[in-house]
Amino acid sequence: MNQVKAILKSNVMLLILIALVIIFGIGSENFLTAKNLLNICTQNAYFIVASIGVGMIMISGGTDLSVGYCMSVISVCMAVFMQRVGLAWPLAVILGLAIGVALGAFNGFASNLLRIHPMIVTLATMTMFQGISFTISESKSFFNFDEAFVNIGQGYLGPISFPIIFAIIIAVVIHFILEMTCFGRFIYAAGGNPEAARLAGINVKRVKVYVFMIGGFLYAIAALLLTARGGSANSSIGPGTEFNAITACVLGGVSFIGGEGKVKGVVIGCLILGVLSNGMQLIGLGVYIQYIVKGIILMLSIGYDTYSKQAKVKKVASAEKAAA
Repeated sequence: MNQVKAILKSNVMLLILIALVIIFGIGSENFLTAKNLLNICTQNAYFIVASIGVGMIMISGGTDLSVGYCMSVISVCMAVFMQRVGLAWPLAVILGLAIGVALGAFNGFASNLLRIHPMIVTLATMTMFQGISFTISESKSFFNFDEAFVNIGQGYLGPISFPIIFAIIIAVVIHFILEMTCFGRFIYAAGGNPEAARLAGINVKRVKVYVFMIGGFLYAIAALLLTARGGSANSSIGPGTEFNAITACVLGGVSFIGGEGKVKGVVIGCLILGVLSNGMQLIGLGVYIQYIVKGIILMLSIGYDTYSKQAKVKKVASAEKAAA
């Protein structure tokens, strides 16, 4: 019985996802079709990639609010490289990925240099990146990209779209890094107890900078998928992703305080939000209702995370008191 309870507790979000699929399947005859389910995965592939980046940063003890405009800068830069500078799309993509890493490094170094929580730093850089994006794009949109570039977001391998394949590869690689490498253990240690990690010989500041750089790289991939899928680029691509990503991460079990979380949970959290948006749309609920629901979910998720942390602290304190 205890094993069953443990299994249910560790898979509660997966059960909620399954329940939502069943509920919306009953509510709309168009929901449970293979085409719609694959469409949900394709539409949320970029979101999953970006959320994994946010999840890594949260596990390391930080928060990144600049995600959306980081993606915006990368998207318009790739477009400018291709259409104004005349670079071939592979080179433009490589430069876009490099810009993502550079923006992530800037966030990491700024947080360490100012010794301020990354949430505050990235709130400032979010505004900076917004200004940079609109300055580069001159508030214009870019269209008519090379067909091979657009195919990255719109192409298929059999019934599976390229964005889904990208998301799966990213999820597997980051899962391996977090669960199977020393660097992954350093990330958990830096977020769970930075002082203990420092005393154990881990360069916590360096680890956090590296995590922000990986996050920036993943935002660049997300921006690439989103730009290629839409076949256009402008400064409005990306903003808003940050709050949905944080919601998905906390919903998937990533602690807002740091030190806890799995890639699997982040992916499930993203799919829950994707299923909610798609399902509510199919049953006739407007987009504003979706915002309300997502806000409630974020509030409840953070509340549950805080409650769980406090419960663990009290349990450890009680155990230490009993042992004494």
